[in-house]
Amino acid sequence: MLEKQLSQFALDGEILSVVPFGNGHINKTYKVETTGGKYVFQFVNASIFPNVAGLMRNIELVGNHIREKGGRSLEIVKTHDGRLFLKEGTEFFRGYRFIEDSVCYEALPNLEMVREAAMGFGSFHQALSDLDASQIVDVIPDFHNTKKRYEAFLEAVEDDPEGRLINCKEEVDFLLSRKEDYSVMVDALKQKKINNTVTHNDPKINNVAFDAASGKVKCVLDLDTVMQGTFLYDFGDGLRSLFTGDNEDNKDTSALKADLAIYEAYLDGYYSMMKDVINKEERNLLPFSIQLLAEELSMRFLGDYLLGDVYFGVAYPEHNLVRARTQIALAKDIIAHMDELKEITEKIARKYR
Repeated sequence: MLEKQLSQFALDGEILSVVPFGNGHINKTYKVETTGGKYVFQFVNASIFPNVAGLMRNIELVGNHIREKGGRSLEIVKTHDGRLFLKEGTEFFRGYRFIEDSVCYEALPNLEMVREAAMGFGSFHQALSDLDASQIVDVIPDFHNTKKRYEAFLEAVEDDPEGRLINCKEEVDFLLSRKEDYSVMVDALKQKKINNTVTHNDPKINNVAFDAASGKVKCVLDLDTVMQGTFLYDFGDGLRSLFTGDNEDNKDTSALKADLAIYEAYLDGYYSMMKDVINKEERNLLPFSIQLLAEELSMRFLGDYLLGDVYFGVAYPEHNLVRARTQIALAKDIIAHMDELKEITEKIARKYR
């Protein structure tokens, strides 16, 4: 199994075993053990990431830069002739060195682990803060361009091809009422009030590898969506994901809350690594970034619902509407607690001055 593909890579030693690995639904992943080490190899669908060369070059640039700073990152295994991947039909095949003695979590058991995970992302952003972001290819153009997300959402509302608008007028009205929010980050980047940096764009907790013994972060995983932007996108989306937890598909939106204890623990860990990088404008936007990312995802879910569920997979006809409602509920709760979030932000900023 995979002998043909693996024979083209510069592995250490002879292959001992090849077994399926992980529970991902998009990529077919295998753990490979040789007499000289362990590796993870994947088949990745190129239709999802058309610019394979750009994507893999991003990962190489980011990994090299982090290692030059003394950090740890995914280490690509190259082919014998120095290529970063093999192309096979509609798929590409790539490998990394296996990260020994590590563990990933779908949920974190306590606030100290939340703080540690945030230190991982903070260290990631800090290490990359002086990397020229213009070298990074945007593998998904305008991914967090909320102004363009809003334009696409308006088109879905106006077209309403499935006649579903009648089911979600309250949700649509809320998102229309927040129109001024959607230009804040994009304009701040354009005006250079905040820095154009390298962002991860999938900052979920399960994309952090922890040391199995100490519980300390080893490195950030899954660099496929590394792009240009502001680290505020990652900060906001990381906390949005933590606040949502496993309630994304919950029809009862009462559990969607801005957890102030989680915010303080996450911000404390993140700021401890970013204190010398973050500017005043970025600091002021930290709480707002969570709200914005919840609103952005609301628009994506609700727009897809209106268009007939053409992007996100659904289990039932109202699935995307339910998802949109959870994110809207979270956005509303963040707005309601914005003063408290700002107070915590100032408290942590003072701690690290």
